[in-house]
Amino acid sequence: MKIELLPSTVGCSGSGQYGTTILIDEIIAVDAGTLGLMRPLERQERIEHVVLTHAHIDHIASLPVFLDNMSGRMPSVPTVHAGTETLDILKRHIFNDQIWPDFLRLPTPQQPLLKLNALQPETAVSLAHVTMTPVPLHHTTPVLGYVADDGQSAAAFVFDTGPTERIWERLADCTRLRIVFLECSFPDRQRALAEASGHLCPELFAQELKKLRPDVRVIACHLKPPFFDEICCELSRIDSHPVEIARPGQPYRC
Repeated sequence: MKIELLPSTVGCSGSGQYGTTILIDEIIAVDAGTLGLMRPLERQERIEHVVLTHAHIDHIASLPVFLDNMSGRMPSVPTVHAGTETLDILKRHIFNDQIWPDFLRLPTPQQPLLKLNALQPETAVSLAHVTMTPVPLHHTTPVLGYVADDGQSAAAFVFDTGPTERIWERLADCTRLRIVFLECSFPDRQRALAEASGHLCPELFAQELKKLRPDVRVIACHLKPPFFDEICCELSRIDSHPVEIARPGQPYRC
């Protein structure tokens, strides 16, 4: 399985990630914060499925642009998969002819520019050759983490979240698990804000790692740009589990 974190700023600096999109084998996107900015457009044409964790803007910002880019360029329209709460937000607040045209009825209700698929927590869905299992996380709005499994290896995407339990319980039984992308949004001096907003700081991040097998590769992501260097420094002090900082544009293979 090939996994890539898309850059969200000019160049590929990991310190400037304002939006989140991860590609799986070039055909599945987890979140769409930066998906519509990917170039060349031929790469966007390969995306068959967009799987959303939740509806916060840094995770959906370029979804309308992506769908607009793909209008008429693909033999079939992309499918957006998400929890029912997230899909409801998209319908009411994005594709409403005010923020963005209603792609659910354009050009016609019978032939819209996207399809929606409501996911049920802990019910796996097959997307091409990858099985995606959504697992609820702990955040200020309903959010899903995902376990992606291609039958040979598995990867987990755990963002946005504060301290959580169920996904670690699921991962404990996942013998093919090779890599986890885990958020760390704030430095330790802002732990109170991290907890109030449903995020992690390095102290909380370290506590979450205790719930994970030591042989699994861990990639820290979702570091807020104003605190990037500070968070990296604090994560480097974790000695219980090796931690890597996500590098946009770099393929990860598992």
